[in-house]
Amino acid sequence: MAENTFQLEIVTPERSVWSLPVTSVMVPAHTGYLGILAGHAPLLCTLTTGEVKIHSAHGEHHMALSGGFMEVAAGKVIVLADSAEHVTEIDAERVKRARDHALKLLANGMRGRDREHAEAALERAANRLKVLDKYAAKAKPPPVPGAPHTSMTGA
Repeated sequence: MAENTFQLEIVTPERSVWSLPVTSVMVPAHTGYLGILAGHAPLLCTLTTGEVKIHSAHGEHHMALSGGFMEVAAGKVIVLADSAEHVTEIDAERVKRARDHALKLLANGMRGRDREHAEAALERAANRLKVLDKYAAKAKPPPVPGAPHTSMTGA
């Protein structure tokens, strides 16, 4: 691994979303967006719904993330996410249906925990759509671990 890189692992309960060296990652922490570079001090923080931006030898990649935790340790960052989707994996129609369903539930005057769940679903859908709208046109599929890569300049 190059001196200015570190291993990034992004894992959800269902799967490993990312497991490759990167030069930087930006995540949505509860206190605001947090950028991590190689050599960052050890850190443990909670994450909220938002965009993840990754820079690596494979280029720039974007994900929609919905909560979790991040640990920064020597040479490695681990993100344990409630959910995470690379922009190329986001199904716009499915997300719009989820958004519309959450809006319908909220319009029916839900209260308590049901309302909180519907609000959280609406927030997740809005985040996925925002990431998709911002990056879908220039998105590349996520790299496959162990596959050869080209430089960020395309040379």
